[in-house]
Amino acid sequence: MISNVSTDPDGRDWSLQTDRDQSLLTAQGSQRHGMLRTIVRRIVRSPGGAFGLLVLAILIVSAILASLLAPFDPYRIGAGFPFEAPTSTHLFGTDDLGRDVFSRVLYGGRISLTIAIASAMAAFAAAVPLGLLAGYRGGWVDSAISRLFDTIFAFPSILIGIGFVAVFGAELRNVVIAVAIINIPALGRLTRVSILSQLNQEYVDAARSMGATNRRIAVRHILPNALPSLIVQTAIVMSEAVLLEAAFSFLGLGSRPPTPSWGVMLNEGRAFLAQAWWLGLFPGIAITVMVLALNMLSEALRAALSPRNR
Repeated sequence: MISNVSTDPDGRDWSLQTDRDQSLLTAQGSQRHGMLRTIVRRIVRSPGGAFGLLVLAILIVSAILASLLAPFDPYRIGAGFPFEAPTSTHLFGTDDLGRDVFSRVLYGGRISLTIAIASAMAAFAAAVPLGLLAGYRGGWVDSAISRLFDTIFAFPSILIGIGFVAVFGAELRNVVIAVAIINIPALGRLTRVSILSQLNQEYVDAARSMGATNRRIAVRHILPNALPSLIVQTAIVMSEAVLLEAAFSFLGLGSRPPTPSWGVMLNEGRAFLAQAWWLGLFPGIAITVMVLALNMLSEALRAALSPRNR
């Protein structure tokens, strides 16, 4: 009887080795899915995580349904008397042109969320491939990409943003790109470190022994194990994006009047603090609440990923 089992000159059974490697990769995938479910469960059960998710959900729904929830057109002049204090008709009062502040705050959430989500996605899309390439290839590729990150880190964030927007124009697209560029180094470095920590794991050797290409190993096997940490950093990037957008608009380099942006509203309310405190208060509260929710969510994610909780 002829055996179909392949062996090498040393007598090792390569069919058994292949089966073992396949089982190891399958177990790695199952472990990863189980860990994700555990992380979500820990976030929901933690007070900070639950609060952050709830507040963020309310803000997102409010921004999406602003056209239904807003009692007035945010651009409508004369919706009420100028500088009308908060009342049942105008919950957040009116501004110097009689526009309803509550309606403008709701619509302002759309701009802040759009910039936060778009810039985070853009930074993620650019930083992860760079970090993956630096960590997996090493050598001069790693050095070149690391120097690029260091160069961006060498300049203050607000200075990079102001310079970019001043050169290319104060448009929403340019604000998104500027915020993304500012946050690429942090995400890229985290990706690189995560990749380096996974390179010598047993499942990577198993994938190599099964003939997987370097690209497949990096994207299919290593990157998914780095995603939890990257998600935490992405939440932080979103909170920074909200603050940067408000700062740019406040300085006149982001959204421009009469756009109902929170930063624009803060800038407009600054001139009337003595007579109309609500003009700057409510946009400021909206910014604070959104940033707080994102930071609490990122802290809950970090706690859920802590080795002490595994």
